[in-house]
Amino acid sequence: MKLKYSVLILVLVLISSCNKEEWLEIQPKGEVIPTTVKDYRLLLDQVGRAYQGVSPGFGDTYANTDYMSDDFTINDNTSNRFGAQVIRAYTWDNDLYLANEEDSDWATLYGQIYPTNIIVEEIMSATNGSESEKLEILAEAKIQRAFSYFALVNLYGLHYNTDAASNPGVPMRLDSNLEGADLSRKSVQEVYNLIIEDVESSIANLPDVPESNNHKHRPSKVNAYAFLARIYLYMADYEKALDAANSSYAIYNTINNYNDYGFYLDVLYLDQPQNDKQLLWSKGSPNTYSLLVASDELFSMYTEDDLRKTMFSPISFLFGIQEEGNAFGAPFFTNYRGSGFTVPEVLLIRAECNARLNNLNLALADVNLIRENRFKTGTYTPLVSTDKAEVLDIVKNERRMELVGSGLRFFDLKRYNEFDNANITLSRSLNGETYNLQANGKNWALPIAKKYINATPAIGDNIRD
Repeated sequence: MKLKYSVLILVLVLISSCNKEEWLEIQPKGEVIPTTVKDYRLLLDQVGRAYQGVSPGFGDTYANTDYMSDDFTINDNTSNRFGAQVIRAYTWDNDLYLANEEDSDWATLYGQIYPTNIIVEEIMSATNGSESEKLEILAEAKIQRAFSYFALVNLYGLHYNTDAASNPGVPMRLDSNLEGADLSRKSVQEVYNLIIEDVESSIANLPDVPESNNHKHRPSKVNAYAFLARIYLYMADYEKALDAANSSYAIYNTINNYNDYGFYLDVLYLDQPQNDKQLLWSKGSPNTYSLLVASDELFSMYTEDDLRKTMFSPISFLFGIQEEGNAFGAPFFTNYRGSGFTVPEVLLIRAECNARLNNLNLALADVNLIRENRFKTGTYTPLVSTDKAEVLDIVKNERRMELVGSGLRFFDLKRYNEFDNANITLSRSLNGETYNLQANGKNWALPIAKKYINATPAIGDNIRD
């Protein structure tokens, strides 16, 4: 019974809200078993929960990293608008989840991995489909699995470094056989090895770009290369990250000019998020939180001519409460926090790699390309510098401003501390208490929910400061 319970809480069977006739239920014991290529395609193409065209199974991702970073803030007067779990995340609590609480990030991400393992095992034996269709579905499944493991290892592990082979990562399952499954944690290095193998072995069998906007939840060459660029950036392998970013950008490179948009940038063109022209791969967190209040430090980075500043509005205007500060508009209007891959992120990865590799003019060219499409027409003056440290700071600042609300800032802080000796310690006060996240502390790796550890002690918890 204990094993059965641990398996159930580790592995969620995805719930689809497709049309009734397209319902496909996958159970660990296989009472209903997919057999055709269409069956496996339906398993990957679950649509309809939050937005048309965004998979509820594979479109969802982690939720709380924005408030664990230095981009957003909660104060005494706004704290009552958040659940207790968000407050614990905001203060980096050692007990992020109470004894019987579910960790929605852990559950969501492992819930994505189980069906991908089924597909990897079985798709090549499916009926009623061509070899190329099967290989494409296999490639998609492996890349979706890689993304889930990438999110997990960066949430619950210390950042990739020279000790990656000995630092604990997360449990790693590569098949659908759950009886007697080894649920102990593999090392950070082992998890990264799988991620890279899954992505690099799959790219050749993908289409260059998604078939349509409503297929942006599917992996394709353009977003798989973007993903690979992010992976290698996190590993500080800047030459490989640069190669991958160049490969993605060569396939598709449209960037939005914010002068073409109106009120709140047409609410970040997120009436349907997949319609954003610069979006490469749909990932996000629906129903996360509507109140994202910018820290003073972040908000002050946007100048008056920077149209990205219009993405923020006074709290009093959006929420009708007399409180100073500026809230990020997108989640308020759309109830959705996008964290997918975009052309600007590819440009910023390329810029950072070039800066670190001393290709300063190339780095600044990419930053200036983004910024000239973000400033009011006729107001932008290109940035220039011949100092490597200054150019790298320019890139980092631009990355922070451009990718705001994507959930990536927390991971960036982890890697800056690891590879740049940035010594970034975060500190905040709430309801009379002061909380600190030390630059070289252990609390950058999130605690694992007690519910999972009690069911499967082999998982173990992270050491906390």
